Amino acid sequence: MRHLLLAALLTCSMAAPLRADHDDFWGQVGHRIIGRVASSQLSPTARAAVRTLLPGESLGSVATWADQIRSQRPETGPWHYVNIPIWDSIFRPATVCPGGDCVIAALERQLAIVADRGKPRAERAEALKWVVHLVGDMHQPLHVGDRGDRGGNDVKVTYDGKPGNLHAIWDTGLLLATGVSEEQYVVQFERTIRQRGDLARLTSGSIVDWAMESHAVSRDVAYPFLPASLELDDRYLAKVRSILEDRMLRASVRLAALLNKALG
Repeated sequence: MRHLLLAALLTCSMAAPLRADHDDFWGQVGHRIIGRVASSQLSPTARAAVRTLLPGESLGSVATWADQIRSQRPETGPWHYVNIPIWDSIFRPATVCPGGDCVIAALERQLAIVADRGKPRAERAEALKWVVHLVGDMHQPLHVGDRGDRGGNDVKVTYDGKPGNLHAIWDTGLLLATGVSEEQYVVQFERTIRQRGDLARLTSGSIVDWAMESHAVSRDVAYPFLPASLELDDRYLAKVRSILEDRMLRASVRLAALLNKALG
């Protein structure tokens, strides 16, 4: 995994300097991109099921629902992440996911509800919204890997001279700094998916496998490439950009694969 990640870094392109925007890009635009791209990969049966469960809505439009209801349902807060220490290489649920309160267990639960035709439509529709969101969260490396700093939330950095933290930068600043719009990313990812011949490999494995892949990115990329000064600029983005975009692409095709199976 480490060799694959580092090899991918060699292909990354230079980008504009980080900007001081604090919109939750991954939580809004990034999630919508993943939902929209996944929609284009649904089977006809799964697409029809989504229309039935979400009349008048789409995977893209519901992708941020789980964040929007978070303040009203604070018990769901831990569902968005799992803090697996970067020095560990195994998912230990008793330690990092007690009571099933983590992104891995929550995603598995909600996916089972989506697949259960015996459940009420409203319950399945809500579960579908959760699945769309949690797949995206799980592919953000700092929602999984942790260095004793709450997934980078406690790592104080600056970018463009403005204070922030490492988690927020992976949620926000890096994608904004690419200068690529939501529409451009959707087109780019859909074109890449059509051209790739390894989708079966990308969608193989389990939810735990995919989470540990994000963990490896946090361990091998997000943390190690930090400069000692913690003052970030376009050089950090240049090192991690291809990995960041690859996480979104993988989230998209895996979300579609999960829904094709659950709703097919």
